[in-house]
Amino acid sequence: MCRHRRGPSFNVGVPALPSWKPPLLFVLGAAGCVLLYLFLLNFPPTGLRSATAGVIPVLVLAGTTAWLTARVLRAEGWPPAVLGLGPGQRPAARFSVGFMAGTAQAALWMGIVTLVTGATWHANPAFTGTALLLACLFHLFNNIGEELVYRGYLFLRLASAWGAATAILATSSVFALLHLQAGLPWLSVLAVVFTAALVFGAVFARWRSLPLALGFHVATNVIQDATGLRGGAHSLWTPQYAGGATQQGPAILAAIAVLNTAVALALFLWPRRGQA
Repeated sequence: MCRHRRGPSFNVGVPALPSWKPPLLFVLGAAGCVLLYLFLLNFPPTGLRSATAGVIPVLVLAGTTAWLTARVLRAEGWPPAVLGLGPGQRPAARFSVGFMAGTAQAALWMGIVTLVTGATWHANPAFTGTALLLACLFHLFNNIGEELVYRGYLFLRLASAWGAATAILATSSVFALLHLQAGLPWLSVLAVVFTAALVFGAVFARWRSLPLALGFHVATNVIQDATGLRGGAHSLWTPQYAGGATQQGPAILAAIAVLNTAVALALFLWPRRGQA
């Protein structure tokens, strides 16, 4: 009789390697992918200030993490369907649904900023379509790499061993730490990056669809850039803040943290069909 190990919510074959080797190889491989990505991102000919605005490093990140994920799935004997990438799982449609949901989430962030600061939004005279296109490509491929690392194979292994809640917290913590290492203020990382990762993890845990979580993640980044929440030449609009608005930063971060955490909890705790 064929034996099966604990894994996704359906039986998967026994891997060709001992059970500890695929996760270890994945972690080591992912670390190598990230180090290569960071090197290219800080290498002037391919970095953020190059003509391609960092698109080449994220293409490398997406390609290497996709190859790594395919290797460990084969080692485990798991089909791509465990990540929602099966041909009958409509990954493109799931991505589109996730993108719309992520757009709604980012719109709520924009509403928080408007309510707290009294900001008004105006057309950005410095906007260029090329900058927005490059920003969209950057976020798409960067988020493919991030989702494959944080909400992909390793998430399933953590969830099968210690439960989905632990997997969400663990992957979100590492996700936040790497953003902190990149130089973001710790308060922003804790209030926004970490809690947003909780939402991405809850989406993946509930629907077991990487395209769905990816669409949500990409939308939150693209909408921030396009609306001027993260200003630049890629922003269609730019905010103008009322006097004293700069002192409202902690209040904005607190409100976004509460919103994100509430959404993550609602998604994670909402009863599934057929579940008590």
